[in-house]
Amino acid sequence: MRHGYYYKLVEKCLSFIIPPGKKVLFYGSMDGRLLSALSPEKGVGIEEDETFSPSHGGVHPRVTFHSTGYRDFDTDEKFDYIVLFCTLGKTDDISAFLAKVRDFCHPTTRVIVYQNNYLWQWALSLAETLSLKRKESIQNWLSISDIRTYLEGAGFEVTRVFRKTAMPLSLFGIGRFVNLIFVLLPIFDFLKLDQYLLSRPRPDLFPPEDQPKSLTICLTVRDEKENIESIVQSLPEVCEEQELLFVEGHSTDGTKEEVERMMGLYPEKNIRLMGQPGKGQGDAIRVGFKEARGDIVILYEGDGTSSPEDLLYFYDAMKSGRFEFIEGSRFVYPIDSKAMPVANNIGNILFAKWFSFFLGQRITDVLGGIKAILKRDYDALYERWGFLGINDPFGDFELLFGSARMGLRIGELPMHYRPRSYGESKSSVIKHGFYLAWMAIKGYFKFRK
Repeated sequence: MRHGYYYKLVEKCLSFIIPPGKKVLFYGSMDGRLLSALSPEKGVGIEEDETFSPSHGGVHPRVTFHSTGYRDFDTDEKFDYIVLFCTLGKTDDISAFLAKVRDFCHPTTRVIVYQNNYLWQWALSLAETLSLKRKESIQNWLSISDIRTYLEGAGFEVTRVFRKTAMPLSLFGIGRFVNLIFVLLPIFDFLKLDQYLLSRPRPDLFPPEDQPKSLTICLTVRDEKENIESIVQSLPEVCEEQELLFVEGHSTDGTKEEVERMMGLYPEKNIRLMGQPGKGQGDAIRVGFKEARGDIVILYEGDGTSSPEDLLYFYDAMKSGRFEFIEGSRFVYPIDSKAMPVANNIGNILFAKWFSFFLGQRITDVLGGIKAILKRDYDALYERWGFLGINDPFGDFELLFGSARMGLRIGELPMHYRPRSYGESKSSVIKHGFYLAWMAIKGYFKFRK
């Protein structure tokens, strides 16, 4: 493939978003190597260029190709990911093309639009004239605002937008250095060549039976014996199919035995108990969410600091499809100084500002005790848990980073927060603050490089 350095950058970006083993429909597949590099369970490449010829030496065995117009391809199959690789600007009917794409979507499909920045029009046109790149026959140079508007008009919701690549050529290492500088200087992102938009089909396009219904309330507990019964009593019946899953973390105060007592005392609550294999809340969330049986999983920390009534609003927002991952924010209502020390308060605010900046999502709290995610999305997230190479002591960053990486619709809801009535906080400002700060820095480079 010509310009191998550039396409390696694109391949790296797409592989970061799309995990292996998925069904992928790839419009604008060129010689097929980008699609093949994704190692799909099934890959279908569409290229309307009559000179299209897949490079069989690098083509994945479960990938097929069709040389046809982008609007002419048809199938009854649904795909997990659909990539529009520089195709919106080539089509003569954008709305008809996106309507066709929508037919190949199921409720959790992600449509990834890749389009060159219109500020590069003169440079790319010159490269085509000098035969330094293949002629693309682009009819429309689209801005991110254009693409977002057309996607929304066709029934899609944009969940994440970002830009990549300041220098598409290596030039003996000069390009690599320039790209690194632009990673460190996000103020110049508007100049970058590659524009990516992640979107999903609107939930109301699918029948009600496709909506999630059942719920797992996952409670992570360690040395919380005196909080258990009051929590069990106070948790509302949010839906008909609901379970309370306690993940117990090697308690020494009789917490495990207290949960077992609740199982006998409140059989109507559908309580389950499991012991976590490792240590720390991050591990408890990782294994607890994996064992959840509900369509929706809501984290409710078992320290008695969160209001159980807030769970109703989290469930409603998830069931309706308005969000696919929800962070609870403790910074909407007044906070008792006993509930959150000043140092923790400042740290949480700084982390929230940092993540809002580089993830392109408004986030005011990343360490709240209530979070929600669809079980089917968590199962995909679980497969790439730990991709930063750092142990997340609380699991909050793994959930947020994983959701952003997958292009989930991320939202926030206010939650009430109150002081503990029993036990002590398991967090250490210095020790855990160091780990979280290091994860925040590594996350920045993972998402921007």
